[in-house]
Amino acid sequence: MGNTYPKDHRMARLQLAIDSTTIDDALQLAQSAYPFFDIAEIGTPLLIEQGLAALEALRERYPDRQFLADTKIADAGHLEASSAFRRGAHLATVLGVADDITIRAALTAAEEHGAQIMIDMIHVTDVRQRAQQLEQMGVHAICLHTAYDVQGTGIDPLAHLHDVREAVQCPLAIAGGIGLDNVQAALDMGADIIVVGGGIATAPDARRAAEQLKRIIETATGHVDTP
Repeated sequence: MGNTYPKDHRMARLQLAIDSTTIDDALQLAQSAYPFFDIAEIGTPLLIEQGLAALEALRERYPDRQFLADTKIADAGHLEASSAFRRGAHLATVLGVADDITIRAALTAAEEHGAQIMIDMIHVTDVRQRAQQLEQMGVHAICLHTAYDVQGTGIDPLAHLHDVREAVQCPLAIAGGIGLDNVQAALDMGADIIVVGGGIATAPDARRAAEQLKRIIETATGHVDTP
């Protein structure tokens, strides 16, 4: 499937989080934002409602994009990651709070399928230390994720980014509460993958929002590949 996250971290990517609950709505959002995203994330709400059929539908429509299944695996790492990869995911997420055995099993599945594992750090207590452990295990990317349910409590979604960037070399994603108002700050702190859902989906003009985000990322990292 190829390398989703390049070794040159400054080639930052925009990941569109598709948290719709129907395939039709998911396709509509992707159509609105295309081609101004690099990775389409099949969000957990969409997976719960529609299963991996949603991944297949979106990948069939947009074969030139990368696809992440936000599986948030906590157990049965090899089995669940393999399911996502067999259905066309280039990446699958595993929770950072999962047992190391589960994470290693998911990594084995990724190796078998030529795919990658992103670790979701949601609710991890010592983010820096765990990130270092995960990098040593060979994970492909780490996502610093501010939980949806706490985004309105005043938590800064960028709070741990600088600290973790200093501690690890692997690609870092930032998710939860990211939009036009803080994307530049995230890039300045070293984020490699900008994950945006509501900032695009709820914008008055989803296409314009996606294009603006993509242009900021391209300008900041000196990489332009979208028409």
